[in-house]
Amino acid sequence: MKRCLMVSGFALLCTIAMLSYAFAIDMTADMITKEGKITRKGKFYSKDNKCRSELGSTPIYTIVRGDKGLLWQVNGAENTYVQAKLTPALKPWVEEKIFGEASRKEIGSETIGGHPTKKYEVTVKQGKDSNTYHQWFATDLRFPVKIANVNGKWSVEYKNIKKGAPPDNVFNLPTGVSLDTMSTPDVLGGH
Repeated sequence: MKRCLMVSGFALLCTIAMLSYAFAIDMTADMITKEGKITRKGKFYSKDNKCRSELGSTPIYTIVRGDKGLLWQVNGAENTYVQAKLTPALKPWVEEKIFGEASRKEIGSETIGGHPTKKYEVTVKQGKDSNTYHQWFATDLRFPVKIANVNGKWSVEYKNIKKGAPPDNVFNLPTGVSLDTMSTPDVLGGH
């Protein structure tokens, strides 16, 4: 169970990396995250400079509050949350340029989920490591509808995108949750 939560935490960190302080559009979407042979179906919500991502198969979800400069990771099973300052390293990846980007090359165009995209190969420096990703940036939405590492072992894709603002309460902490000051999951430790 602990390993599952750690893997889920890593997936949430990667998913968080797909979001932003100021979002291109107010929307709700299905979010498909693939890690190796594991596929998780979740939900993604964005409004103004707030977003929420849920992996669906775990009680842990993430709320990014750009307006407060905070990231909350909520554990619904334990009715707790941890909090982190929203730093550039945790800044979500919904702009065309990704934090830590070392290089970018347009490698084509495709239609993903009915949206015309520019496909890029992007190398991102994360600490001492560099990782290369493919990013499909929808030109009609100004939003990355898909990102995957080049070896195909990890990806996030947004489907069934519905424009329009979700309710404000989606971006608030649930009533009765307690701040967990005793632990900080690996997901908040950086990339």
